[in-house]
Amino acid sequence: MAKVNGTIRLSGLPPHRGLILNVCFYKVSGFEAPPPYGGDPPATAAVDIHKVSEDVHLETESRQTDIEKLFALEHEPGYFYVEVRPILFREGKESMLAQAEQFFFGRRPLRVSDESQEPVTLPVAWPQMDVADLHHYGTLKPQSGWRALWRFLKRGILGTR
Repeated sequence: MAKVNGTIRLSGLPPHRGLILNVCFYKVSGFEAPPPYGGDPPATAAVDIHKVSEDVHLETESRQTDIEKLFALEHEPGYFYVEVRPILFREGKESMLAQAEQFFFGRRPLRVSDESQEPVTLPVAWPQMDVADLHHYGTLKPQSGWRALWRFLKRGILGTR
């Protein structure tokens, strides 16, 4: 396995109560390969997912607009397009919302090798939208508190079990 070191640099975050960061890898044949799915992979295409950070405190609001998260992952060698899939927990008028976004880096694939390589920086500029303008996929009212919400998010959004 090879090492992938880097930083996810988030900017423009609205007030929030937590952040989960995942990095997805999409294998391609080489450096000249075009981005898979035309650079817009569906959620179901993310099968090579690595959790970078899970920092959620639903009781406390953060007003930190810029965050840098360092990561070090072990990954098979090859060429991969990379996507950052963050989930930002935001408070609405009457509920907590999990804003899930996708940031695909489609300019060129990342070469992962056993040789030493420079750390990668993945800049993410958060979309500026009011909580009321977020698309609503449904309401989850966990009977056993926030633990049920975590299980739902890990299965549905994160693709893990």
